[in-house]
Order: sequence, then C-alpha cells, then structure tokens
Amino acid sequence: MRDIDQALSDIAGIRAQLASSTRFHGFAPVAIAGSGAFAFLAAVAQTLWPEHLVNDPTHYVAVWVSVAVASAALIFVEGLARISRMHRTMASMMVAGTARQMVPFGVAGAGITLILYNSGPANLWILPGLWQILIALIGFTSLTSLPKAIIWPAGWYFACGLVVLDLASRGAPLSPWMMGIPFSLGQAAVALILHRDAERHHAGF
Repeated sequence: MRDIDQALSDIAGIRAQLASSTRFHGFAPVAIAGSGAFAFLAAVAQTLWPEHLVNDPTHYVAVWVSVAVASAALIFVEGLARISRMHRTMASMMVAGTARQMVPFGVAGAGITLILYNSGPANLWILPGLWQILIALIGFTSLTSLPKAIIWPAGWYFACGLVVLDLASRGAPLSPWMMGIPFSLGQAAVALILHRDAERHHAGF
C-alpha cells in the first residue's frame, strides 16, 4: 500500500509540475478585446455626462468598478469553455494555478477600492493609477503561464499607472481617459498577443 501511495503521490507531483510549466490557454482573445471595448465605451459615455456627474469622483469610481466586473465576467464565462477544451484533464490544475497568481491582486484591488471609497471623495484620486499598476503586476507574474510578449502590455499598464498617479497627485481632475486609453489599448495588445499565440499553437499541430 505504501508503494501505491508513493506512486500516486509521484504522479500527482508530475501532473502539478506539468500544469505549472504548461502555457495557459484559458483567456479568449475576443473576450479580452471585448473588455477593452467596454473601457472605451465607458470613457466615451462619461465624457457625455452632465458636468456635475463628471466632477463627482464617487460616480467615476462606480463606473469603472462596473466596467471591471463586466469585463471579468465576460472573460470568466468565455474562459470556462476554453479551459476544458484546451487543457482537458489538467483543466482544474491550470485554473488553480492561474487563480493563485491573479486572485490576490484582484482581492487587494477590491479591498483598497472599498476602503478608499468609504473614506470619502478626497482620497479617490489615487485609484485609477493604482488599478493600472495592479493590472501590470498581474501581467508580470503571469509570464510563466502566458506568452512572454505579455511583458509589453504589462509594462504599458505600469507606465500608464505611474503617469496617471503623477497627474492626479498634481491636482489633475479624474478624466475618463485616464482609464479609457490605458485599458482599451492595453487589452487590445493582450488580445493580439493571445491571438497570435493561439495561431502558432494550432500551427504546431
């Protein structure tokens, strides 16, 4: 029985190593591009708001939290089918590994947003830049499971986050395009990278 248990443990370890070193194909380029489109449309819509809404940081944050939730839902729903189709028996391990990389940043972003939102409008200027830096960190930590070219949109998000933080710290108003431009272009770049990687993957077969 000990030999059987040891063999099963060894197999589980090998499967875990395979999962950690296998390219994750659960992100659909179309869904990623769709999330960027959400951001662009949200920015356009905000520019058409009445002035009293445009200048209200709480409404600004509410809009972009809604965009984030809608984008995450789109990517998650589309990804479920892809994961089971692309990774088959390793699907659960691949999902668990990806979740360990990304969920902590999402939880941190949600917690920080809630705390600052409850603290009052005066503190909300920091959120757009902070959100972009968190997205960048997700990209940097995903380099082992996603195409290496992801480092470029991750760097884009990081640079944009620093620029937005600097502008906001100098008293610049919260513009819809502080989120609309970085997010729509960043997600478009990610979608393009994933699309090209999928084409190479299929060509390999």
